[in-house]
Amino acid sequence: MTQPLLPESTSDLATYRAAGGYGALCASRSDVDLLGDILTTTDLTGLGGAHFPFARKLSVVLSGPSPRFVVCNAAEDEPGSQKDRTLLERNPHVVLEGSLLAAAAVGAEVVFVYVSEILVPAIESLSRALAELDSSPDLLGGVELRIVKAPTAYVAGEASAAVEAIAGRDAKPRAQPPYPAESGIEGQPTLVSNCETLANLPRVVLAGKARPHSTWSRLVTLTGDVQAPGVYEVIPDEVSFGELIERAGGMLEEKDELKAIQPGGPSSAFMPSAAADVLLDDSAIVAAGSQPGCLAVRVLSRRRCIVEDLCELTSFFAREQCGQCPACRMKTQNYAGLMKKIKEGGGRWEMLSQFEKIDEFVLDMPSSCALIAMPTPPIMSGMTLFREDFAAHIEAKVCAVG
Repeated sequence: MTQPLLPESTSDLATYRAAGGYGALCASRSDVDLLGDILTTTDLTGLGGAHFPFARKLSVVLSGPSPRFVVCNAAEDEPGSQKDRTLLERNPHVVLEGSLLAAAAVGAEVVFVYVSEILVPAIESLSRALAELDSSPDLLGGVELRIVKAPTAYVAGEASAAVEAIAGRDAKPRAQPPYPAESGIEGQPTLVSNCETLANLPRVVLAGKARPHSTWSRLVTLTGDVQAPGVYEVIPDEVSFGELIERAGGMLEEKDELKAIQPGGPSSAFMPSAAADVLLDDSAIVAAGSQPGCLAVRVLSRRRCIVEDLCELTSFFAREQCGQCPACRMKTQNYAGLMKKIKEGGGRWEMLSQFEKIDEFVLDMPSSCALIAMPTPPIMSGMTLFREDFAAHIEAKVCAVG
């Protein structure tokens, strides 16, 4: 395993440099062409959840005119995810080095670090790290690093919403294309990349083309019915969900049995208890029928009712849609309304087909971001895997685990 992203204790500039930090940046500034060659061929993907290939996004930015900009997206709007704030609190310099490497690759003179306004410890840690860099102008290389506080709305972390917020407008997604990589800050090509993604760039550069990123560590936020929820650093193709739960001390109560795993946050499909043997590798999760997202893993015991859980999830999406797109507003509100009826005992079996009909109805309608699709995987997987929970609410009019 290479140098971990999360050290045991908070890393200041001296500690980070003593461990080889900023070595990749210093080496790259003497050969920017090699830096571009490495980063435009890496198989690293966006670790904020979308998993869009970093190399492809970078290539789009490089194909556009100067000036270009970089945005380190640490808004971390995904419920249950704490990896980005933990990274900024414990190892801010690895994020800043990655951001400066991205700036060197695209020739950017300004990097915006976009952090949720409620993440006060992360912002304070980042501010201290920036103050340390101010005393080392050789590392900055003429690049200006600016902190921009993001509002707490769920959609504020979407790439185009981040661009809008940095410009002083409402942090809402805009119609795309053009994408921020084509037209972002000041209408110029802008690389908007997740905090953890950029934190990987130093080791991508140091490894060159010799090592695929899939063998490196990932940050996993573990929540739900476990003894020790928190952020864990794992080698994804070596650790299963069951082993991760064991690492967290096991299930919350000794008598608890695993019922379901949601591997990639609230928009990912549920996996059954048998998925405990699935590796945390992206391809393994997809093969198991779900999505890795940002690895905000939620563990549910058999004391949980999936209907109750889905009622909370659909209410969240209905509440957090920004109101710009009629299709998204209609779908999320109808999903939430249907789940509320089912939960409260007013449901019928034929109502379950309405979810798919709503999906088909909005399929070709325009929307500015991916939120419109997010409630579907948990709903469809929940109805398929845990029909007995729906039967209890629909037929017996009571919660089976209440």
